[in-house]
Amino acid sequence: MIGFSWGAFLVYLVAVSFMTTGGLWGLFESRHPAFLAPILMGLFFFYLLWEAVVGKEVDPAEKKRR
Repeated sequence: MIGFSWGAFLVYLVAVSFMTTGGLWGLFESRHPAFLAPILMGLFFFYLLWEAVVGKEVDPAEKKRR
């Protein structure tokens, strides 16, 4: 199984931040809606990062009890 790496986490977080910030900057400077794509992709990838790091794992046995 692959373990958690803080280095990889920080590199991914910086890359997502640059993508989202670049999209916002491009949107404000050009006022063209094409720059919404990197913003939305950055937010989606941040959500995936959040779920991978902070998301709760539900035990299948506990899930059946509910």
